Amino acid sequence: MKWLQPAKALTLAASLTALITPPATLHAAPTPAPRIVLAVDGTAETRNLPVIVAERLGYFRDEGLIVTLVDAPAEPSPADLMKDGRADGAVAFYHHTFMTQAGDHLVTQSVILMGISPGLSIIVADRLRGQIRTLADLKGRRIFTGGSNSGKTTTANWIALHAGYGIHDYTALPLMSRDEMAAALRDGTADAIVAHQPDADFYVARGNVKLADVTTAEGTRAALGSVYPSTALYLPRTYIAAHPGTVRHLVAACRRALAYIAGHDAAAIAAILPPKMVGKDRAAFLRLLGEDKRMFETDGVMPEAAARAEWQAMVALAPKYGKIAFAETFTNAFLPHAR
Repeated sequence: MKWLQPAKALTLAASLTALITPPATLHAAPTPAPRIVLAVDGTAETRNLPVIVAERLGYFRDEGLIVTLVDAPAEPSPADLMKDGRADGAVAFYHHTFMTQAGDHLVTQSVILMGISPGLSIIVADRLRGQIRTLADLKGRRIFTGGSNSGKTTTANWIALHAGYGIHDYTALPLMSRDEMAAALRDGTADAIVAHQPDADFYVARGNVKLADVTTAEGTRAALGSVYPSTALYLPRTYIAAHPGTVRHLVAACRRALAYIAGHDAAAIAAILPPKMVGKDRAAFLRLLGEDKRMFETDGVMPEAAARAEWQAMVALAPKYGKIAFAETFTNAFLPHAR
């Protein structure tokens, strides 16, 4: 037998080893990070603060995701963007999941609840000081609210139901300019207004009375009987079923953002936000943020009783919402402490 020289034998052995090495042990190309587009109902609005914080601080990237936030405050709507594939999910108030089912025939689920109040105040005309002492006294009054499906209108309707009267027992007035609505409160054309900051302070500064603060969890429970599920991350049910791992990472990033908001004051949070969000009047923005950050004092779990109460407020507004599959509008499955 002719023996190979040692060097040639080693070369042959190495070649054979390479040929029989299973592919799994070779250096594989890294798996690309999942890319997700989220349609946000206003990327400069403090009501969407958690997802903006998560993006600014790199929490999505830390979870191995590439997330793009698309501003979608009006048209095309978040539902439109999800239906045609331009967006994978959305961030807006939870009741949008009712709207996508009833109006867009798209079943979407909230996977993390980030807001537990609408961040609003109920302001009563100064001329009615002493006459309107409780929310029940708003029965029969003329109130500036908002669009039919807006958070302001939902809040006003929910207040009516909790106070023991129907949503048709008050008159919802169409919105006008801020100065025109202040004049209406003064001359008797209107009796009350549902307002967000800084508008709420604008009306109070003109002598009107803050009847209820529906911003904190405590104030919201007093006005509505429960917290108000507001800002939520929701996605089509089909996407959730196909990408559970991606959804879990999205939720984890948002939970980190909630913890950051809870652990930092308005000035520290403002320091990491884009300049367009803070605006030119930094002091005014800090006052707004100091109040609005209380909306996000939650662990992310959707409380079913509160979700159901919000659904009933929407059903009172439009019976079509009674036909949706309520159980499909949220899931707590991606929150470890809710299992």
